[in-house]
Amino acid sequence: MTMDQQWGDIMDETEFGYPAQQEIVDGDIKKIISYEDRDEKMVKVTRYYKLTKLKVPKPIAERKKWKKFGDCQADGPGINPANSMVGDAVFLTLATKKEQQEKKDDDVAEKMAKLKASGQGMVVCRICKGPHWTKQCPYKDTLGVALDVQQEEANSVKPPTRAPGAYVPPSIRKGEPQDSQSRQRDENPTIRVSNLAEETSEKDLQDLFKPFGPVSRIYLAKDKNTGISKGFAYITYNRRESAESALQTLHRYRYGHLILQVEWAKPSGS
Repeated sequence: MTMDQQWGDIMDETEFGYPAQQEIVDGDIKKIISYEDRDEKMVKVTRYYKLTKLKVPKPIAERKKWKKFGDCQADGPGINPANSMVGDAVFLTLATKKEQQEKKDDDVAEKMAKLKASGQGMVVCRICKGPHWTKQCPYKDTLGVALDVQQEEANSVKPPTRAPGAYVPPSIRKGEPQDSQSRQRDENPTIRVSNLAEETSEKDLQDLFKPFGPVSRIYLAKDKNTGISKGFAYITYNRRESAESALQTLHRYRYGHLILQVEWAKPSGS
């Protein structure tokens, strides 16, 4: 506003009562003078920009020539700060396979640490029932011998005799080869987990058992009518070492408000 201009003259210059924006270019410096309403007062705002030449791809250069519309219809080339705002730059960082594997290992280690710190009863010795690993049991040389004898006696129990003419499943007939699917299921290391809550899902079991090794199959027994868990499931691993680690770690493990019971799954023919 100059000294010889009146306020009413300025109000008539623009539609909203503010003087038009001015642009002054001096070499590589661009000065933009605009007027804004702040606290019910007209304030003169002067912005300075340094002009630089940047080589951009051809499609971007073509977009700059597009005709503007809306509130920017009367604006010249470039951005008008009065009605446009430049957002923050967003950079995309792609993770490599090595970083993904390290993150996965860290997640497994974190889950194992939570399992170990979750409370008593997670690790139970099979010999003396103490809170330690079976191989670290101080009574392994004494009580362990009696346990081995009991296991040998249990393994030596003869199967019950069947009445003549009774039906015998093909999978347990003498001399009859088992079907490939049944034989493969028996050979794979499978454990049975019971005492599960009704709201347990297959994803919960996946998160619980996957830290011990690759899981090839999870079967969660559900009621056919309601779809609610029956309280037990079968977990099949690719390696027997993974199954043994899961069994020793999660047997009598406190999961939710229940204590899990984990054991080796019996062969399909038994």
